[in-house]
Amino acid sequence: MIKTLIRLKILKFLLISGVSATYAFKKYCGQKNKEKVKKDNKQLPLTR
Repeated sequence: MIKTLIRLKILKFLLISGVSATYAFKKYCGQKNKEKVKKDNKQLPLTR
């Protein structure tokens, strides 16, 4: 029974850390994409 509890706690820890790592990675990529869009927008010349 103790082994089962330890396994469940380890599984819970792995799931939580995986979700938080995915969130951090997604947030980091989102920031890089925003910076890229800002750079692309600044390079467009104004023509009238």
